[in-house]
Amino acid sequence: MKTLRLLGIPTLVCALLFVSNAFANNINVNNSSFETPPVGGFTFGCGLDCSFSENGGIPGWTTSGSGVLNGQFQPGSQAGNFTYFNSIPDGITIAYSNDNTISQTVGATVVAGMTYTLQVDIGARGDGYRFAGTADLMLGNTLCAATGTQPSPGDWSTYTASCTGTSANAGDAITIQLKSSGAQADF
Repeated sequence: MKTLRLLGIPTLVCALLFVSNAFANNINVNNSSFETPPVGGFTFGCGLDCSFSENGGIPGWTTSGSGVLNGQFQPGSQAGNFTYFNSIPDGITIAYSNDNTISQTVGATVVAGMTYTLQVDIGARGDGYRFAGTADLMLGNTLCAATGTQPSPGDWSTYTASCTGTSANAGDAITIQLKSSGAQADF
């Protein structure tokens, strides 16, 4: 059986990795660690080296849902501001969502018999918000929910979704979905 992996550098997803026999090919995930800033920049301050964008879009990603707030967040952990997170797994920027779905359809399509794995770090803010993040890997209409252990406040945990393409979804799109079931889900 062949395996395709969507591997994450801690903040989100690094690449789709195709493993076949003894070699691997990457499938690009745009702005995988959210380091590409929003068009309007980080317009709101929130403390020492802390800023965020709001409803300005996340380059390479689309947002849908009933919530009105989503964007990118630089919580300042690298400068000693531990109000929100003890650290950031990759870079200084994360994505956040309030009751929305942040998604991206990658350029590759489903191959029957290929196993696809998504790994994404989901954070629990340290300032009192309840943990609200989940992630899914979609192979066409087939949903593969990520599982993991809820992180402690201020920390991150890696969640993993894995599923195998079938003849029924061969050629279908591969989509990453980062979901929030409330305020301040962080990816």
